[in-house]
Amino acid sequence: MKKPSLGTVLWLIAAVVWVHGALRRFEPEGAYLAAGLMGLAFGLLPLLPSARGHGFAAFLRALVQGGLPLAVLSVALLPVLDWLQDVLFTPSALSFHLLAYPVIGVVALLQGGCAKRIWVLIGVEWLKLKRGKLLKGGLLVAILATLLTAWSHEPLEGESGWAIAAHSLGAGFWTAEILLLVLGATAVAGEIGQGTMKMILPHAYRRAEWVAAKGTVLVIAAVLFGLLVSAAGVVYAGATQGLDDVTKLVPAGFGEDDEVQVFQTAEVMRGHLQSTIITASASLVASAMLGLLISCLFDSLVPALSASFLLFVAVKVGDILLGLPRAVLEGIYAQVPDELRELTVRLGRGFNERWDSQLVYDGWHLALLTAVMGLLAAMRLFGRRDLHG
Repeated sequence: MKKPSLGTVLWLIAAVVWVHGALRRFEPEGAYLAAGLMGLAFGLLPLLPSARGHGFAAFLRALVQGGLPLAVLSVALLPVLDWLQDVLFTPSALSFHLLAYPVIGVVALLQGGCAKRIWVLIGVEWLKLKRGKLLKGGLLVAILATLLTAWSHEPLEGESGWAIAAHSLGAGFWTAEILLLVLGATAVAGEIGQGTMKMILPHAYRRAEWVAAKGTVLVIAAVLFGLLVSAAGVVYAGATQGLDDVTKLVPAGFGEDDEVQVFQTAEVMRGHLQSTIITASASLVASAMLGLLISCLFDSLVPALSASFLLFVAVKVGDILLGLPRAVLEGIYAQVPDELRELTVRLGRGFNERWDSQLVYDGWHLALLTAVMGLLAAMRLFGRRDLHG
């Protein structure tokens, strides 16, 4: 039996950690059957494209080589990872899963000059993205969407600048999410469709390293979108309405004057808006990585873009257009930033709401787990694809 490579071992460890993290988001205890099914699906995914068109025997080989081993590991290591999480972390601490991935990544980068090759590829991919029109045009469109939403909004009586900023960021981040899905979906499928793949792959770079470099550049693009959209919304709100304390006018009683009470201080609202922006930016990264994963599944732009838009519809308005249960959507990474923005808007309008810190943690947790899953699956899938079939 062939000895598995270090890359395969690290992939299995990372996949098992992801299955545990995704499962524990919904099931605090037990759920061994769900762990097995998730491991089976996640293990099969990278092998299915190479088995496509080669008959039922190829599918069975993919099942035995990828699906079943990961399913068994996911079930067997579930109590072990539960124990590690209980021993090493408290519920309010940084997630065990989010700390495990950097450790796995550092081990992978230290192997055989991998870090140096990826660094070179990052420079190449960033130059290609920077020279293209999609990034520059997309940033401009996202900024304009933010400013137009803020400008066209009619402030309610007593509405603060914090509410206007959070409201305008909704349109900006929605636009940015669509554009990052497009950037991700065109990253690999565009190279294949244009024929430039034949000039890239013969060089002495591994496919997974090339996909990792594309993923890193997409993260940089997501950070740029998040920074510029946030700056546009905050600067406009500060210039027009001000970012001061949120106050409420208390009507006077008998023989008394009206009283202005501070409902939320500017410092508290600044913290809420920052948490909302950071969580929304993490969601942008997740969308970009899922777009990259979709791009690795197709050989041309049209199906890759179509699948990306279908994904956007499913995660954003799946309850309206696809009939998905609301309970399912609440566990998706893209829903939490919208909830936080709405909560920030209501607080900025002086409504009596309670800030939910757990929602911030859930947003980070779901978005980063989704981003890691998307990038790992894209690297593994494209590394094993048969590009000549």
